[in-house]
Amino acid sequence: MIDPLLFVLRFIFDFWWFLLPVLLIQIVWDKFKANQRRNYVQKLKWGFLEIKFPSGITRTPRAMEEIFNALHALHPDPEQDLTWWNLNIKGFVPKSYAFLIIAHDGQLKFYIRFPQELKDFIKTRFYSQYPEIQFEEINDPLKSLPSNVPNALFETAIYDVRLIKEDAYPLKTYVTLENLPPEQQIDPISTFSEAATQISNKEWLIFQILAIPTTPDNPLHGKKWIERGKKIVNKLIGKEEVKEPSAWEEIKEFIVNLLLAPFREPQWKTTEKKEAKEFNIQKLTPGERRVVELIQAKLSKLGYWCNFNVAYIATRDIYHLNKGSISFLISSILKNFSTEDLNGLSLNYLTSETDKHPLFVFILKKINYSFFLRYRALLLPSKLIKKLKEKNLDAGFILTSEELASIFHPPMQFVPPTGFERIPIREFPPPKIK
Repeated sequence: MIDPLLFVLRFIFDFWWFLLPVLLIQIVWDKFKANQRRNYVQKLKWGFLEIKFPSGITRTPRAMEEIFNALHALHPDPEQDLTWWNLNIKGFVPKSYAFLIIAHDGQLKFYIRFPQELKDFIKTRFYSQYPEIQFEEINDPLKSLPSNVPNALFETAIYDVRLIKEDAYPLKTYVTLENLPPEQQIDPISTFSEAATQISNKEWLIFQILAIPTTPDNPLHGKKWIERGKKIVNKLIGKEEVKEPSAWEEIKEFIVNLLLAPFREPQWKTTEKKEAKEFNIQKLTPGERRVVELIQAKLSKLGYWCNFNVAYIATRDIYHLNKGSISFLISSILKNFSTEDLNGLSLNYLTSETDKHPLFVFILKKINYSFFLRYRALLLPSKLIKKLKEKNLDAGFILTSEELASIFHPPMQFVPPTGFERIPIREFPPPKIK
């Protein structure tokens, strides 16, 4: 009997002259693609704006949804931008936005990062819905944070925010508020505001949403999210999907019929058409119909391929005092966008499962903090990746313009001004953009 290990070692020893060049070519090819992407990203110029809202805004987040719909024009074209040549040779990386909500020193501030050449476009889109707002052009607000954390003075907790279910299921949005009487409307922004009052000048709480506008047919950013959503709807309503037979199945069937032709008549299963089962949506319960209708409503919106991260940075004395409660504070904010029958946001502390290995925790925090400052997707622990795969969840997820507007929007008039830096209403029209 041949020893498998001995056989493999013998094979490698005999054919190293063939395997080594193949391995080297693959390594060089991967390094080349990574270098091209890095060079492409370094050439991108980013602009930053702080958005300042006046008091007394009466518009609902529907106005902000219109802004997100306009910003969606940046989406990459799968047929022109996502070609093999662009992705592998040129190192193409789609342009994106970053939306920041930063709580510090008792105040809550809103920022947006965008491609520098779109500065005028960004301003005009906001002015079209909020003529009274003001902008301040600034440098990257994350550059003002302590660098190289954790260190002797500062400590950090980095969180990854995920959807609880597949991204076809919608979050709770501002539309729910519009269906309530004014006295029952509670703007989710108020929870951000209240949280800001608990943040001192020695700590920062930062919500960072990285968003790439994506189309329904984009195979990379969203994984053809409309198609995935329709499959979930069909599953919920019990509608069977008609699968077209593959070419291999047809060839296999032909060969079998050819060999058995002397003994029986050919049987062509792949050409048989199954009668579609009659489906009546009235057979669903009211709750099931509501879920299906809301999923279909989400599929009709414009989508962004998102990563949602949260970082808490504080001096070591304050960090150790608050580390037990800060995750509860963040979770309470995210709960405002969750419902039991649809979807919600879950908070994942990226080092909680490895506390028995302090050195690993320290290195992971260092890496993820540097990724956070560079607006990159975080490095996830293997256990979290396994959990995501078990739930059929991916590295990123789709948030629609409606869902983003519910999270990132100016405070409505009935929101208490606590925590917000208010500005007076503009007494002159917005500047003309050339």
